[in-house]
Amino acid sequence: MGIPTTVMFRVAVMVFAVTTAAAAGNTTESPTSTANSTSSPTKNTTAPLPPFGTNHAVGDGTGWFFDWKANASGANYSAWAANRTFYLGDYLSFKTDTGNTVVHTTNSTVYKLCSTGVTASGGGSGWKPEGAFLAVMLTTEGANYFSDAWNGEHCQKGMRFQVSVARGRGLPSVPPSYYEPLSGAAPAGTRRGGTGAVCVVAMAAAFAAFVFS
Repeated sequence: MGIPTTVMFRVAVMVFAVTTAAAAGNTTESPTSTANSTSSPTKNTTAPLPPFGTNHAVGDGTGWFFDWKANASGANYSAWAANRTFYLGDYLSFKTDTGNTVVHTTNSTVYKLCSTGVTASGGGSGWKPEGAFLAVMLTTEGANYFSDAWNGEHCQKGMRFQVSVARGRGLPSVPPSYYEPLSGAAPAGTRRGGTGAVCVVAMAAAFAAFVFS
């Protein structure tokens, strides 16, 4: 005859109790482990400097376009900019066409009013925009504003965004002619308004340098 179930259960409980007691008796901490528990010296927690020259594709896959059918900007550019961190020396890459413009200013009033003093037009009958690519280097720390200059209409309908540029590693040591910060002397083709300069970059000019076939 086999062992009754109740007896087997009780034996199991007794064995478990003995095993537990033995394990508890062996938990005394040895002097060696106590001596090795001393905390290590505090490590240097200084955050590393961000990489220099990060490229930010404006609008990601959408690019920099106005949706004529929807009569609205091709993307929510403000939301795109809000999810990123920008530093001096970074680039904003605009994949667009010659039917659009890029306005860069540090003047918040000009940005809010969508007023650049520039009128953009699409040309006469039969005119067709050409694909173009433009890269803008961030050379001014603080608030930078970007919009489209199409009579202010595209800007008012969402084709604009603001970025806050942190110092990061700072600007590289390059010849002065390589770039011109907005806070400096206004280069040819630059308009000034208030306390900040307004740079209007015609896509037709960018087309001469970079073109998508």
